[in-house]
Amino acid sequence: MREVRKLTFHTKDRRFGLVLSKERLSELLTFCRQAGPRETGGLLIGRYSAHRDLAVVSHVTGPARDSMAGRTWFHRGVAGLQDLLFQRWRQQEYYLGEWHSHPGAEPVPSGIDADQMRSIACSPGYHCPEPILLIVGGNLWGEWTLRARVYRRGEEPQDMTEESK
Repeated sequence: MREVRKLTFHTKDRRFGLVLSKERLSELLTFCRQAGPRETGGLLIGRYSAHRDLAVVSHVTGPARDSMAGRTWFHRGVAGLQDLLFQRWRQQEYYLGEWHSHPGAEPVPSGIDADQMRSIACSPGYHCPEPILLIVGGNLWGEWTLRARVYRRGEEPQDMTEESK
């Protein structure tokens, strides 16, 4: 069984990174396990470093009430998220991106995932020109895997590699 611990990811050029605490990772895995064989997901919320090259996740959501899911698909709903994001914004925490699960499968973004993240990067409504997509895959009770990718506005998406500690 894979150990739950703080994870840090960086792009190859080290221009962008992600920090996910042990507590936030545990929450993600709990949401995944509760969903069983169906995909699930939510938002990543947090802060950026002073140089805006590192996103630190301070809050993860589970699926919104109006989300829909199946064994190989997930549509994140929006119910209640605007109020939550406004509350977090007042605490200087921001929308960082999305996460979802691929139970029993590799954490590889689909074409739909990529299109949605590019759309978010270009959308003024999200106020996030570099959204992150985090996918949890594999055996969610044993050997799970994570894949992080950043979608910068106007650039090709970049995978972020997990740093070993």
